[in-house]
Amino acid sequence: MTDSAYPQLFSPLNVGQRQLANRLCLPATVTNFAEKNLITERWSNFLIERSRGGAAMVVSEIIAVDPEAVAQATTVIGFDDRNNDGFRATAEAIDAAGGALVAQLWHPGRQQLWHPTKAPAGVSDGPDPYSWTVAHVMQDGDIRKLVDDFVAVAKRLDSCGLAGIELHGAHGYLINQFLSPWSNLRSDDWGGDLIGRSRFVRMLAAGIRAACRADFIIGLKMPGSEAVDGGIDPDEAARITAHLAADGVIDYFAYGQGNFSLSLENHVPDMYFQPGHFLEIHKKMRVAAGGVPVMALGRIGSPEEAEQALVDKFGDLIGMSRAHISDAAFGIKARRGAAETIRPCVFDNSSWGEIHQGKPLAEFHNPMLGYAGEADWQPQPADAGKRVAVIGAGPAGLEAAWTAAARGHQVDLYSASKQLGGALRLEAALPGRGDMARIIDHQHQQAERFGVNVHLNHPITAGDLGRLAVDNIILATGAEARPPEHAADMDGPLISGRDYLRGPAREHIKRFKKAVLIDQDQTAATYGLADRLAADFDQLIILTSRPNFAQAVNYCSSIGVYRRLYGAQVELLPAVKPVMLQAGVLTLENVYGGPARTIDAVDAVIYVTPRRVMDGFEPAALAQIASQVLRIGDCRSPRNLMAAIHGGHHAAMAV
Repeated sequence: MTDSAYPQLFSPLNVGQRQLANRLCLPATVTNFAEKNLITERWSNFLIERSRGGAAMVVSEIIAVDPEAVAQATTVIGFDDRNNDGFRATAEAIDAAGGALVAQLWHPGRQQLWHPTKAPAGVSDGPDPYSWTVAHVMQDGDIRKLVDDFVAVAKRLDSCGLAGIELHGAHGYLINQFLSPWSNLRSDDWGGDLIGRSRFVRMLAAGIRAACRADFIIGLKMPGSEAVDGGIDPDEAARITAHLAADGVIDYFAYGQGNFSLSLENHVPDMYFQPGHFLEIHKKMRVAAGGVPVMALGRIGSPEEAEQALVDKFGDLIGMSRAHISDAAFGIKARRGAAETIRPCVFDNSSWGEIHQGKPLAEFHNPMLGYAGEADWQPQPADAGKRVAVIGAGPAGLEAAWTAAARGHQVDLYSASKQLGGALRLEAALPGRGDMARIIDHQHQQAERFGVNVHLNHPITAGDLGRLAVDNIILATGAEARPPEHAADMDGPLISGRDYLRGPAREHIKRFKKAVLIDQDQTAATYGLADRLAADFDQLIILTSRPNFAQAVNYCSSIGVYRRLYGAQVELLPAVKPVMLQAGVLTLENVYGGPARTIDAVDAVIYVTPRRVMDGFEPAALAQIASQVLRIGDCRSPRNLMAAIHGGHHAAMAV
């Protein structure tokens, strides 16, 4: 045991014949950092830095085993000699950091959605629930060849010095398709009862065990619950687990939730889920595993939650992906008694949204993600200290202020509001989005740590700046929603979403019966506002000129958006725009030329629209005051939270 505040989390554990230094793991996390299917420095750094940051076991993102089933150019292939050096160097660096590198072996099965000509190979002819793709049904010889392919890749990784592999049998991919009675409709030796459906994964594990060294870890990630009728539920998952554990071949189990149906929302439970939402399933699996270690995962975000999960016997290992995306040094900070300095994970799933679109992994408040030295990064000291004024205390201004102060500058941060956080503070007051305030709190903590002088309720003019005699000015004054296109023809309460949340504008609403929300934003914050309006009004109608809603929300979280809106009986009207409001009658025009329609008895129209910059400073006047003037966040170009925080970071590093 250890003298850490988290003795269970930082106690050793035997996995197979290998002892891990602690229970903290990075589960497989797609980064899209590879290029042309080859390992890059950033791909390796992402894993190495999390090992350096205290994770005892790091699991790589998917490694393709079949040349006919490679997702995209950012998927690392395990069947090509060109990646041997990369695997070897990554494994050596992680070993040197005291960790263990495990590679996740993957085949998509019927979910081969990316290549324009290669046919997906599946277990049965049922369509993929996400894309409706229908796969070529593999025959016995195809399946046995695929077993050989998995084993060959595992043997290669063993020779490259990796600690082990994890078979990806969750999220509706090929192994999951074999295991699940929902997707496996075969009547031959590869289907039917549990014995037939588990034959494929048992052959994989046995073949890998025979081909690799004795202490080579073999893990399996499988569903704890697919959350579909006729699929793997917790009882069936427990039966599968006990059946596989009895072979004595698999060294640990990990469990994902959902598949590529609408239950995919459960795959990455966002801030609307409870912390550790699915831990009871893991506890059931731990009993079924009969002593084989179980990795508990799914919305575990703090050392306290991780420790409690171990104490309550929900698992033997703790997998934390999004928390490690936010802060590579999660483990070291927790073990050293500095948990309060861990960059918080708020589970908004923005990083998952990036990789789902095929873009490189990015996190809004970790600009150093995937770069060498990330785990112990600190802002580089400036050559000479300067006096810096940051105008605006939203997330962009806060990030610029604390980072510049950490580099040795004297920083004054001015907020026109009585609170820090700008518009993000308003968002954090919306139903289900309270965790967003943790970003502001962390930035404020950093500002206090590095001596930023914070001035609340202190609007600033150019004249004020001149009297302050500053060297550098960073403008982070934000942006505001512009009125909708036909605002002049709206006779009735017409209120921006932010003004509605601030309060006074609501006094102009005489009744709270029916509201219309104009959605020209489609972000998660807008649907948080919709949740609030649905509670405030008897009836809410949301309209957008786009053919769909929630297009700026990551796919998994968008499922939750629709679920909440329909659950609140909100009416959704796509492909329309408002053109007139008279006597409570709102006239809508179909943007594609369809018939117009009206909505009667409208009590209020609330709008969320493309924003316009709030900047009352003349560039020429500022140039006479300071040698350098930088605009960041919405003040530079109204965008999203990632642009705001990253912009603040880069501006501070440029001062």
